[in-house]
Amino acid sequence: MILHQQYNSRGNFNFNANIYTDRGWVPHFHKNFELIYIMEGSLHLTVNGNTETMYTDDYALILENQVHSFEPNGHSKIWIAIFSEQFVPHFAGYVEKLEGERSVFRCSESVHDFINANLIDAQSSITMKKACFYAVCDEYIKNIPLTERKNSNNDLICRVLDYVESHYMEDISLSSAAERFGYEYHYLSRILNRGYHINFSSLVNEYRVDKAIELLADTEKSITDVAMESGFRSIRSFNHVFRRVTGVTPRDYVRAKTKPI
Repeated sequence: MILHQQYNSRGNFNFNANIYTDRGWVPHFHKNFELIYIMEGSLHLTVNGNTETMYTDDYALILENQVHSFEPNGHSKIWIAIFSEQFVPHFAGYVEKLEGERSVFRCSESVHDFINANLIDAQSSITMKKACFYAVCDEYIKNIPLTERKNSNNDLICRVLDYVESHYMEDISLSSAAERFGYEYHYLSRILNRGYHINFSSLVNEYRVDKAIELLADTEKSITDVAMESGFRSIRSFNHVFRRVTGVTPRDYVRAKTKPI
């Protein structure tokens, strides 16, 4: 199954960056851009079915809603930044219907030094982040030939994701989404399954579980309150879906988060 990381699909200058050692990720997609930089070692990166090997000082840029995964090739230490299109609106508009023939590239020495000094190894302002991301996007365009996107339904998928985000508290379904966008039920189902191997119900449930995880950070809220505020209709349904998505029950999740170190 391919996962939708809805927490990495938010806009309004959403940004997060982390360093991982010997870490892999299963196939997933999100609306925001993803920048990968190899600090040490190497890994195998797969984007839309195309696998490349990344080595130390390589970069990779994942575009909006591209299905991707990676696994270490021996030892690896990687820096990953997720950033919304508000940081690079002109680039986002330029590649809206385009994609690279590959995803991995090398930055020039000057850009590499600029990124390391002002983004990877520093706390920077929104203005500086924009400068850094535009510099990387420019290197991406210089190094990688662009072609028309194979998934021509990317805009529809984005609208479906926005619909889920706006209506997750309601009793929404594939039928209501199809009616909302003026598409036949089976057509919309086929787009989701062929392009992302996910059905509408799973998409909604993953969003609700992620919302619940946010709410569970507030230990003053009861699990029942969290379930209702996440769009679930019953505590039984909440417990079942939460465990299926995360592997643990909501109560066990709270206990693990509050356990003394």
